[in-house]
Amino acid sequence: MRWLALWGTVLAVCFAAICASALYGTRQDAGQAARDASANLSLMVATNIERDVERIDISLQAVIDNLRRPDIQGLSDELRHLVLFDRIDYTRGLGAVLVLDAKGNILHNSSTPRGPALNLAQRDYFQALRNAPSHALYIAPPIRSELTGLWVIPVARRITQEDGSFGGLVVGSMQVAHMERLFAQLELGSAGSLKLLRSDGTIMARFPEASSQLGVRLQNVALFNQYPARSTGHFDGPGRLTGVPRLYAYHAVGALPLVVVVGLAQSDIYAAWHVKALIIGLIMAASLIATVVLVWLLRSELQRRMAAERAASRNERRYRLLAENSVDTIVMSGADGRVSYISPAIVDVLGWTPADIEGKRISEFVHKDHLMVLDDQDTDDSAPATLTFPARHRDGEWIWLEARVRRLSGDIDGASYISNVRDVSGRKKAEQALEAANARLQAMAATDALTNLANRRRFDETLDREWRRSIRDVTELALLLIDADHFKALNDYYGHLQGDVYLKSIAGIIQECIRRPGDMAARYGGEEFAVLLPRTSTDGALIIAEKIRHAVYEARIPHVKGTEGVMTVSIGVYSMSPADGQSAADLVKRADAALYAAKHAGRNRSCHFEGQALPETAAF
Repeated sequence: MRWLALWGTVLAVCFAAICASALYGTRQDAGQAARDASANLSLMVATNIERDVERIDISLQAVIDNLRRPDIQGLSDELRHLVLFDRIDYTRGLGAVLVLDAKGNILHNSSTPRGPALNLAQRDYFQALRNAPSHALYIAPPIRSELTGLWVIPVARRITQEDGSFGGLVVGSMQVAHMERLFAQLELGSAGSLKLLRSDGTIMARFPEASSQLGVRLQNVALFNQYPARSTGHFDGPGRLTGVPRLYAYHAVGALPLVVVVGLAQSDIYAAWHVKALIIGLIMAASLIATVVLVWLLRSELQRRMAAERAASRNERRYRLLAENSVDTIVMSGADGRVSYISPAIVDVLGWTPADIEGKRISEFVHKDHLMVLDDQDTDDSAPATLTFPARHRDGEWIWLEARVRRLSGDIDGASYISNVRDVSGRKKAEQALEAANARLQAMAATDALTNLANRRRFDETLDREWRRSIRDVTELALLLIDADHFKALNDYYGHLQGDVYLKSIAGIIQECIRRPGDMAARYGGEEFAVLLPRTSTDGALIIAEKIRHAVYEARIPHVKGTEGVMTVSIGVYSMSPADGQSAADLVKRADAALYAAKHAGRNRSCHFEGQALPETAAF
């Protein structure tokens, strides 16, 4: 019996090694989960900030476009103010928009037609845009606004005269407090942090809030060992203010000179693991002690029982007694599938008696669609196979069974296989319910909750797929971009809840106007919708666009702030056959340019892109 003690010791050591390996694996998993979570958080924040800057840029570009209108100079201050700033989107933390002349004096202020007379020529963004004839968007370090006293991030565009000279600039501001409120809603743990940095290391915004750190330029930070050479990545290091060790993930904000850095404290990452490690360690120690004690007790017990076990007779009656009283059904069958023995437990499972089944083939009771599963079984005596299949109940129903089949070492009374069979119908129903729930969740993830149209994510995936298909099949692909006219005025007058009702109505009309299975309608964002039309020419796309526009108009949805007194839409149309060197973004840009032309031509119309200049705001 010495081998038993040795075996127990080896078993205890192996068990300890397995537990240690499992603990190490769970620690690695916790670290990887934290890296994935921080990467996803940084990507999400970077995407939101990029969208916010894009909205601000659209507003600035709209002001520049309005400044170039020849009819604006003859208007009164109030009307000029309304025309200049009619397309500014304040919904994403945008502060006041200012128009500065070439000397830095404030000409126009979106907050009031007659603002204070200030000169901002010494501002960083004014000096940068005046001295560098760049047409790119300029994002300056955060400053405390002289107009509001709040911390803001200036975002400016240069105004270039027709002769190429500097004509001033249009500057908006991202409210730092708005961004920090958004950061505070994220799950960063008890000691996590989130920073928005400029590419030169300047702190633009951070959470937890620390206004004294805004505008401070960081140096000798591990981030810049990777960024900007790599737009995303991870690094470890202590917090600059607290010294707390953190795992950092960063993600560049699109093509902007900004980077989001998310830091999760190591103590938060491994807190749950430490508790689990302590519990498992205590359990492992108790188990090892119990194993040693049980091994010695078993050794003593085996010594006492060995003589009795040698004399015990293991005859057929004992085995049959066990089989007939087992909860599982015991089946013995030959190589041809004919049943030579089946235990009485089959009565409770399928309603058949052993006499009904013995002597018959298993295939007579198994659903025909699953006969291949039984025929393909190839198992040996050391590795039992597990098979799941429906079997016919005596009353005609189909019951799901699970069988563990083992090949016998030889032919025993005509039997080549022995199987343990049990009823798994309940488990199968649960699995099917889970699959159905997963299918519903996948459908919800691809649908816009308000309009029940496809959401932006599904639209992007479908656009990419149809673009590649059009390249492969050499066919045309058309896109309609639809915008609800005067929707901001509608929200201001009726309220956002009624605005949502109107969006649902427009979505329903759009869905009714497209009939082909391959056509897809999606909510593109805000009050914008997109319709993707594979294998559709320009003429066909215009027909669908006009059908949608007329249907919205004929629905006579009241809109007292609209030019027609009812809700109308403007539609941009473009169809193209993809070629080498082009991307799906080209299709979206041209449809967006056509929509831009429709809005400027008076709204409530469909316009096709015919080579007009692409506005800088047209983006994929």
